[in-house]
Amino acid sequence: MNPLASRLPGSEQETEAYNPFADPAGLGARTIGCDAFSGELLEVVRLTSDLGTPASLEPLVRERAAKFASASLAGLSPVVRIQRAFDGRLEVWSRLAEGLRLSAVLEWAETRGVPPSLSTALTIGDRLLGALGSLQAAEQTDGASGHGAIAIDQIVVAESGALTLTDYAFGTTLAAVQWPRERLWRRFRIAMPPSAGLSRFDHRVDVTQTAVVITALLAGRAFGEHEYPRALPGLIAEALDRSCAGTTGRERDALGEWLRAATELEPRSAFKSAAFARAALRASFKDAVDDTKGVGRWLRAVRGVEEPKPVPVQVQAPPVPEPAPAPVPELVAADSGVADKPGGKVRKWLSRW
Repeated sequence: MNPLASRLPGSEQETEAYNPFADPAGLGARTIGCDAFSGELLEVVRLTSDLGTPASLEPLVRERAAKFASASLAGLSPVVRIQRAFDGRLEVWSRLAEGLRLSAVLEWAETRGVPPSLSTALTIGDRLLGALGSLQAAEQTDGASGHGAIAIDQIVVAESGALTLTDYAFGTTLAAVQWPRERLWRRFRIAMPPSAGLSRFDHRVDVTQTAVVITALLAGRAFGEHEYPRALPGLIAEALDRSCAGTTGRERDALGEWLRAATELEPRSAFKSAAFARAALRASFKDAVDDTKGVGRWLRAVRGVEEPKPVPVQVQAPPVPEPAPAPVPELVAADSGVADKPGGKVRKWLSRW
């Protein structure tokens, strides 16, 4: 059973409409629906009522969806339509992403004892930052809200190496409920850096949320509800110990520096956007962020699927060439070449007599 689905409700009246077995991400009921016009399968999220009334939620979600409707977004699952369900709750229909939710993958990885390699974790992290950067690039105003709801439940990874970031329409919805940071982590597993005042859902917080996901990837497991943010230094140390075994001290130091900055454990060096965080990661690890085959191998390993055995190639010896025929000796007449000489002509004339 998914550990995220086994959370007990907290003390802040989270029990009224929230069914954690329906959606471990905490947003509501997540199902698959079929578009009546195109026949396309879509992902449907029916928002739980403790996030607000449908009348208050709908303008926020529609505004977010409309903001990015015409933008060119890479690696994100676009919203197709927003409507009211039969019970009056708000439904958001999005493109169905190919692959597996990272929350399930990390659970299987921990159970089977097959954490990702350093290059596999960095490749997924790099592509996550790329998808987030695509979203942030479409919203460059001051105080832009960005995604706002990035957790291991919002990330879908395929064996092809493709990554999809979902649920970008709900960032302003979560900001509007103004829940404490601890409750946001316990309920949604989204990381909000500790600071004074209410949480700000901006581009810098997007990077923090992404960095906590990457830390979990490097550690090879999902983090528990009481581990963030109080145990963040220990979580980063665990991630470094597991993923950097066998690497150089320089690589470990570079990754540790990046994680402390990206998670805002060291706020002064925090990255202000996904583009800056991705550039810094690529500058330190270059080729290690492009291990597509490693991603596929890891996903097959966590599912218990054996790697296909290579088919032996039958190498045939080249045909032996037939021996060339021996040269036939040329027959030469006895007087060949003699009759042409002066003496030969006289002998030839006397022989007629």
